[in-house]
Amino acid sequence: MRSTICVICIILIFPCVLTAARLQLEVPQGLTEVYLLSAGTPSILEHLKGQMEQSVGHLGTKYQIDLLKDQAEQATMLVKEKKKAYSHKFNVLRQQYLDSISLSILSSDAEIFPSSSALGEVSFFYTIKNNSDRIISDITYIPKIGDITLPTTSSLILELIHPTTLKSGLGPKETLSNKGHEPEHFSFFIGELSKEEIKKIRSEFQRIFTLEIVDMHFTKKKGYKGQADVMGFKEAFVDQIELLQTSIKKARNEEQTKTASYNKAFAQFSKERDEELIRYRNSLEDLKKSAIRYQSRVDEKNRCAFENISAGTYFVYASNAQGRTIFEQRTIKENKNKIVINNMIKDPFAP
Repeated sequence: MRSTICVICIILIFPCVLTAARLQLEVPQGLTEVYLLSAGTPSILEHLKGQMEQSVGHLGTKYQIDLLKDQAEQATMLVKEKKKAYSHKFNVLRQQYLDSISLSILSSDAEIFPSSSALGEVSFFYTIKNNSDRIISDITYIPKIGDITLPTTSSLILELIHPTTLKSGLGPKETLSNKGHEPEHFSFFIGELSKEEIKKIRSEFQRIFTLEIVDMHFTKKKGYKGQADVMGFKEAFVDQIELLQTSIKKARNEEQTKTASYNKAFAQFSKERDEELIRYRNSLEDLKKSAIRYQSRVDEKNRCAFENISAGTYFVYASNAQGRTIFEQRTIKENKNKIVINNMIKDPFAP
């Protein structure tokens, strides 16, 4: 490639007209050296750029970069779709069973003494009915006074234990109540409530006290506490969501395979592309050197002069430390020429 460039540059560099001329040039600040390049320089720049882009394009085709990238992205998208389908199925199932619980507060009481204690105490009697087809061992709930959530010391769990038999588990269509036995109770932080909220709790507690059920656990059979295995939603409904979990695993394996193929191909493509870019940069440097016809130093007034040069067409070229460049075509006539250049562009010799 370099020998080809030299031949082209030789043809472009030596002019047919050798009439003497003088050029006085004024340029922007920050330039130290100005060059007059052969008029054919831009054509060779475009030729080299086209060759480089064609070579890189061939590499992309050789390693099927676009195809493999598309396949990897599609595999990733499929994993996301499978996860979304699983999440939707799981959430619908979960909400269905949370909604299957009917919970009523029979009576409730709150003890609030903000002057002497940081904690308030709540006790209540309830009735709960299981409208589902599973045995429920317990529920997790959030206590509320209207739209106020009571800040509790920990997650609140209501264990469904029959107060007479002491067996754990509420079967399908069964009802359980602690009325006539010990009340359920919990503590909450008074300090995290405003004065207005405390006032509302005191005045309206019994009327608007509710429990929001946010989770539940299941068991395959009733039994005394600690004897039965307690299961969350994923364990209890594994037969209904296992197929979706399997499809996610399969999609992930496919994603890993497709991504690995793309990464391997892209690594080799990048290596050869970088080598091509190095050759391209070297060719640009060779061209810049071969295309120089004249050069001159810039003085403190941002001026430079070219003496006894051949009249003709040139490209004025100069580059500053920031990579901004003069690159303008100018026609130098016989005798004296005075030119002012203000515009600067990105360096065409910088790939």
